[in-house]
Amino acid sequence: MKTKNFSIHGEYAKNYQDQAMLLVNSEMPAGWQWISSSQNSVVAAKTGTAKVYYKGFLPRNVFEKIKAFLYGSRSKRACRQADILLSAGLPTPEILCWGYGNKSVFMISEAFDGIGFYQYLLSCFVPPLTPEKIKEKRLLLKSAGLLIGKLHHNGIVHGDLRQNNLLVIKDSDTFRFSFIDNERNRKWRYIPVSQITKNLVQFSVASDNVLSRTDFMRLFIAYKSGNPHFSVRNENKLLQTVYARRRPRLLKSNIRFYMTTNCKPLNNKLFYGEFLKNSAVEKQLLHGVDPGEWFKTRSITLKKDKNITVNLLSGPDGNVVAKRFVSNSFLFHIKTWLKKERTHNLWNMTHCFKALDIPVALPLAYVIERKTSWYVTGYFYSQYLADTNNLKDISLDMKDFSCWLENKKIIPRFAKLLSKIHNNGFCHGDTKWVNILVNEKSGNFWLIDLDGAVRTKSKLGSRMLKDLGRFIVDITETGLPNKFTNEFIVVYCNARGLNKELVQEKVNPYIAKILERHRKKLKT
Repeated sequence: MKTKNFSIHGEYAKNYQDQAMLLVNSEMPAGWQWISSSQNSVVAAKTGTAKVYYKGFLPRNVFEKIKAFLYGSRSKRACRQADILLSAGLPTPEILCWGYGNKSVFMISEAFDGIGFYQYLLSCFVPPLTPEKIKEKRLLLKSAGLLIGKLHHNGIVHGDLRQNNLLVIKDSDTFRFSFIDNERNRKWRYIPVSQITKNLVQFSVASDNVLSRTDFMRLFIAYKSGNPHFSVRNENKLLQTVYARRRPRLLKSNIRFYMTTNCKPLNNKLFYGEFLKNSAVEKQLLHGVDPGEWFKTRSITLKKDKNITVNLLSGPDGNVVAKRFVSNSFLFHIKTWLKKERTHNLWNMTHCFKALDIPVALPLAYVIERKTSWYVTGYFYSQYLADTNNLKDISLDMKDFSCWLENKKIIPRFAKLLSKIHNNGFCHGDTKWVNILVNEKSGNFWLIDLDGAVRTKSKLGSRMLKDLGRFIVDITETGLPNKFTNEFIVVYCNARGLNKELVQEKVNPYIAKILERHRKKLKT
């Protein structure tokens, strides 16, 4: 078989020429098998005694040709970086040959029988650990930290130091490692602290039960031993930066895993969206039930305004809350086309809050209805929380409301919850009491109406101050004593390490503005 523009180079090119030609054409040579890989590559392994790996690099974007012209193809860059690592005494599989064909590039390298560092942690060190396992884990962390320190000591920054790009295998009482995916590595004369931070962040993205803060500190101490020239004036600041950047990446990874495992896409001529597997909404949608008709029939309206209607729907497995968004504006249409409309944002934000263990109603599905170019209807379905009422109505109906608040510790608990939301870089957007559902007997509460929730990088920006202000306004308008407001601010500030007087000063203008707006509404 001949492949147009096929070329192969390297010391072992003749040994693998015929096999590489088949693999480039997506055909499987005898003794080979495909293995899972990222969306930007194709990987196959040769089984048997002389095990090797084939990796085909797929074009990632339109700039790939420009980068290849300036710096060489991805396979050439991988060869160059592998040589740099090996010459520095750092472990990486030797590249046997490389080439191109069918508008893609490839390389064939030696095999390393280890598994990714993260997979090794998951398979061998799931709590609770025995004393022997604790000792083994500490040795693994020390060995990995020393190796990464040695990498930086030689002026090399790994292009993508995710944990599974460091392969590990236990050899007697020690561990052997190998760096992979090296094509984006870079050698520096003096490595900037920003590059050190980048690699440490990449390597620290793992849940706390797998890589705890103490585990990372052990790894970091070993890293400093492996990189004796490492010098940062304020190591605590570096570690704080690493953990601040680690948190959103870990959250994103957890959400992606949850949604890939538990959700399914919906896409047909009339609708598109996502739904939770084995939910009441899935049964309705897969049986051809029209979301619009379901919303109108067998339902009770809970809330209605110009563009938003909330109905309680009856389904085969019980009641479901459905929130319908309707708009015919050009801006809303653009947001829908970009998948940034309120329905989609509500779906994403609810999953973010769930991943942070914030009490919210379980999201069941979101559906966007395809009608006309200028008329958009979106539906968001969530769990119906029986035996709950919003905090505002409870305050109006309950005779001894202040005593109930104190007994159930509603105010300090909500302050801690809001501080957790803000500490993780999110804002609710509308924390008035009608958006807090409470079970009167247990005192448990849930947040609703997350379509205004957003991410924020500010430590105490305007959105966070609005969250505080809206909650405090309801305390004031209910006629509760000032001690409740003070308790709320004190608990919130203590949980976030903020100055109470400064927060009070900043939030006062927002409180005054909201109160004035409410007074104007009462007059009209």
